[in-house]
Amino acid sequence: MISLRHVSTTFPAARGEDPIRAVDAVSLEIPQGSIQGIIGFSGAGKSTLLRNINLLERPTAGAVHVAGTELTALDGEALRRARHHIGMIFQGFNLVNNLTVAQNVELSLKFAEVSEKAERRRRVAEALAIVDLADRAETYPAQLSGGQKQRVAIARALATRPQVLLCDEPTSALDPATTATVLQYLADVNRDLGITVVIVTHEMEVIKALADHVAVMEDGRVVERFPAAELDREDFAPRTAIGEYLAGGGIRVDRGGRAAADVAAPEQTDRAEQTEQAAAHDSHQLSEVVG
Repeated sequence: MISLRHVSTTFPAARGEDPIRAVDAVSLEIPQGSIQGIIGFSGAGKSTLLRNINLLERPTAGAVHVAGTELTALDGEALRRARHHIGMIFQGFNLVNNLTVAQNVELSLKFAEVSEKAERRRRVAEALAIVDLADRAETYPAQLSGGQKQRVAIARALATRPQVLLCDEPTSALDPATTATVLQYLADVNRDLGITVVIVTHEMEVIKALADHVAVMEDGRVVERFPAAELDREDFAPRTAIGEYLAGGGIRVDRGGRAAADVAAPEQTDRAEQTEQAAAHDSHQLSEVVG
């Protein structure tokens, strides 16, 4: 379904500094109908890699194939049409506050050039029913909880009937109970509609709960891959620090005065900050996804 072949993304740096290689020669195969987890510490390049899949961030090298089409060979209108089959969910919801829930969902259909109003309304109702928000269609975002807002974002992504759903830290702004609810909707969408899901996260429990396959990123590279079911094996021995964290007990604190963890996060450098600055704001990228 999704094939990344030697994908690299390099951002220009400030004068006198080296360019930032956010994604470094990544090759990854994601089977149709699966849920692929991509995990790493901040600055690992995972969100940039996710945006490479729908070319919101066009790779500087390599090829991206989705459903048999090489997206990196497309441009202009052909790329916009191909993106209609790839839904995306952002961490920050990106709802338009002065539009109702139904109008927010319908927005993606307008950009996808679904011209008949009756068809748009039918698809909006269908998408809201999937996430159990049919009764909130005329509600405005300010009247919704965080979990409900994310479910509206899922409905908006589903309205165009995508083959692939990309999720960029979709639960990091939510409490644990709401996270579980949102993950259940994503699992249901994958099972019932056969949509291939790719989820980027730094939350270990999200990977354990949802993913079929895990790709671990560090310094722009995929450094380890394994089936998520391996995490339940007592003798599973990851090869990387973050893999060990996944299989281990998480954070420990030395109450004697020095904080420690089972795995120390890599040193945060200017590279992570520059990578974040190089990425466009999610609101702008939403217009690229649906437009």
